[in-house]
Amino acid sequence: MADYAKRDAVLSNIIAKALQQSRGGYRSYLMTKKFGYRLISKYFIGENVLELGSDESPTTSILAGWSEKVTVVDMADKFSKKILKDKKLANVKFIRSRWEDYTPDERYSDIVLTDGLEHVENPIELLFMVKDWLSKNGRLHIIVPNALSVHRLLGAEMGYLETPYSFNRNDMESGHIRVYDVNLLKSDIKKAGLSILTIQGVQFKPLTDGQLTKFPVEYIEALNSISHLFGGYCAEIYACCVR
Repeated sequence: MADYAKRDAVLSNIIAKALQQSRGGYRSYLMTKKFGYRLISKYFIGENVLELGSDESPTTSILAGWSEKVTVVDMADKFSKKILKDKKLANVKFIRSRWEDYTPDERYSDIVLTDGLEHVENPIELLFMVKDWLSKNGRLHIIVPNALSVHRLLGAEMGYLETPYSFNRNDMESGHIRVYDVNLLKSDIKKAGLSILTIQGVQFKPLTDGQLTKFPVEYIEALNSISHLFGGYCAEIYACCVR
């Protein structure tokens, strides 16, 4: 419990700093990141961490604050420029590679794959490969956007989306190949031979990021605090998997 409290303090501090420098819908996006990584923290081991993909948000800084041994694998170097803002990232090992081409020389206690699986051509093949990168008791942390999020269901009802599984503008701009729901994510994980330790919703989100920007952070926090009541209808899905 003490470790979780320390990790949550690191997480909250990093996100708070990022929020101060952010505007518009990106602020809501950062809050969703915060809630997702708060769930990861509950199941995090932290001995040797692999992050698959370092996006524009401060996820790598969060992981570097949680663990002294972090490796990042990404085909695009969005990482190096971050070191100028966070000197602690100089201790992180960065490898420029496609995930599918990466061959580790060690095993990991935690593999973090957030907002990535929806971009992959063959997710089951990737998960099958990643499974062998885990240490004996290691954990794979997956977060994906949820097709059945309330804001997508409302969008489909109002005619902005043909179905909740259709690509919205953010999906297309981000290069998404699919939109998961809980059952599809469970299916891909199980087909890859992984076991699910837990699967949970991240952030109850009745509005878009742009719309939520008009509300105070306390309101967004309150929405997340009731996420457990809405199961498969939250904005994103978190799954913690083991071999």
